[in-house]
Amino acid sequence: MTTNEELLAERYGAKKPNNPIRNRVLSILGVAGLVAMAGYFALANYSPVTSTDVGFRVLSDWRTEVDFELSKPAEAVVVCSFEALDNSFGVVGWAEYEFGPSETTTNRYTINLNTYSMAVTGLVDECRLR
Repeated sequence: MTTNEELLAERYGAKKPNNPIRNRVLSILGVAGLVAMAGYFALANYSPVTSTDVGFRVLSDWRTEVDFELSKPAEAVVVCSFEALDNSFGVVGWAEYEFGPSETTTNRYTINLNTYSMAVTGLVDECRLR
């Protein structure tokens, strides 16, 4: 009389024995690969330029001011783009400004955006090194 294990081995083939050393090595390599990938993405996403929206003023249907702080290396040149948005988050004004070297690393600026209809907000879209 055969046992269930023998019957299953005969029908589906013998089960391979576990190899704990191989499993441990594969686990360590997998974790090391994930750590390396996370480090790569963290370094690729690093930027020395940051901007912070401080406020905005809608002056008229055709003009909006945006106040913001820009932090960058003092000798760097940065290009920032700005948006004015309407009630449905549609872009009604867009501009790009360049900010050159300065004496300090963090400065506060006010820029003007021309709009083609009434905006309800103005903000910094992105800033990047030139």
